[in-house]
Amino acid sequence: MSALLHASVRRHEQPAVDPVTGEVRIPLPLYAVDDHQGDIELVLSRKDALPILDALLRATGPRLEAVS
Repeated sequence: MSALLHASVRRHEQPAVDPVTGEVRIPLPLYAVDDHQGDIELVLSRKDALPILDALLRATGPRLEAVS
C-alpha cells in the first residue's frame, strides 16, 4: 500500500525557518489516494532547502515565517 501514499503541499500553510539553525520545516498532509492519513513535516537543512524554497513559497503562500 505504501506505493499509493503521497504528500501534497497545502496552499495556505507556509514553510517555517528556524532563525538559529536555518532548518526548514514544510508541513505536508499525507494521503492514500484521496484519503487523508495524517500530517508530516518535511525537514531540510538550509543548504538542502535553498534551491527549492522559492518554488515551495510560491506554491504555499506569499511570505515565509520564522519560528524560534
